[in-house]
Amino acid sequence: MKLISCFLFCSIILTVCAQRISHEKCTNGFKYIYVNSKLNWVGLGWAWTTQGFRRHNITMAVNFATTALEDTAFLGSLKIIRFHLLKQLADEKQWNIVYEVMFPIQNPLPEVTHVVLNGDTLCDDTEKEYNAEKPYLVKLRLTYNAYLKEQSYTSELTTKPEPAPITTNNIGPLYSEGSDTLGCGKVDLSNIYVPLVLEGTTIQRGTWPWLVSVYSYSKVRLGFRCGATLISHKLVVTAAHCFFDIYNRKVMTEDVLLILGQYNLKRPQDTGSEIMYPESVNIHPDYRKRNSIDSDIAVVVLADNVRFTAYIRPACLWNEGESKETIIGERGLTAGWGRDENGNFFTELPKQIELPVVSDETCLRSHEAFPRITSEVTFCAGWRNGTEGPCNGDSGGPLVFERSGRWTLRGVVSTSLSTDGSNTCNLNEYVVFTDVAKFRNWVTSFTSETDI
Repeated sequence: MKLISCFLFCSIILTVCAQRISHEKCTNGFKYIYVNSKLNWVGLGWAWTTQGFRRHNITMAVNFATTALEDTAFLGSLKIIRFHLLKQLADEKQWNIVYEVMFPIQNPLPEVTHVVLNGDTLCDDTEKEYNAEKPYLVKLRLTYNAYLKEQSYTSELTTKPEPAPITTNNIGPLYSEGSDTLGCGKVDLSNIYVPLVLEGTTIQRGTWPWLVSVYSYSKVRLGFRCGATLISHKLVVTAAHCFFDIYNRKVMTEDVLLILGQYNLKRPQDTGSEIMYPESVNIHPDYRKRNSIDSDIAVVVLADNVRFTAYIRPACLWNEGESKETIIGERGLTAGWGRDENGNFFTELPKQIELPVVSDETCLRSHEAFPRITSEVTFCAGWRNGTEGPCNGDSGGPLVFERSGRWTLRGVVSTSLSTDGSNTCNLNEYVVFTDVAKFRNWVTSFTSETDI
């Protein structure tokens, strides 16, 4: 555990070592830190003592609000991991204390409501305790003796009688029995009160419940890579190139994680999102990045079945035949967190756009480069107006079409031509999509057909 604590402290000092999420309320001296796939999220806090403070016989209290716990054997832990001498005036010393909170639940993360150090209140959000969304309260108490170098903690779980049902943003229950019976390609309108199509603007949370964000580690830094599409309880479809670095090295499966139900890229711990880990990442055998981007498709098999909710639902997988002729001239919808018209590399909230599909002949004649990046298993779509279309960061995301009232996956965002002198997409040209219809048998080989 000492090694873990040392690693956690280094993660704070070196900003490249971990992704940080500020706490919504107790922002002064407390952050969520995503460490790795084994430790997941922990809370790290900083406390500055008053002068004359003595390190012996320290007491500390941390309260946090949480949802119901499946297992109450572990209610979390609290420990001091470092002292740092800040200032010394005569015989008086001032210390910076770094403390660590480990949580009993990861999704949603608990909300710290109260922190007290030696009787001094550092953070007080007690009005948020026993709220409808997180009606349970965990109380952690720590004692520390600097002379003996010993510390211990106790934990207690309390709750109000008959807590209110768990809700999210006042839009009704996050999970309903109907979520599993709606079938694929349907939005749970019992909890979402806006239409799906919003004319290319920022989309409302819950209107793209099959949109998945893909992350991976580069050394010890966790970063967003691509979009993806949930198609069943276990399968996610995305682009193969999302799992290769700039040196064409394949990203290891253990360095990949996916967030389902994510809306704001800056808030992966939002209620209703689900961090999932892959059992396997399967690149199509015909994909060869060095020579061609042909067969740019991958299937991620999740380690655990995902439960469908208002924010997490699958799209349908295309089942109308492989001919591209049937979709020429038709408009599909795509969404993602990619570069926007203001030059932001990623957008905080996902945006969607409607794109028309064009024939292979039209695409090939539009630019001399397209014969090298298109094939029988791709198709082109776009407006060629310089502003509307998927861009950097949207790779792997879906292009869906409505079929019999259900949103159905036909394309995966693959590639586009770059703007001269830069690595950014050129939306004056068409965008290339991998044609999922050509790979249906391969995709379904990773699970039972009845699961899709």
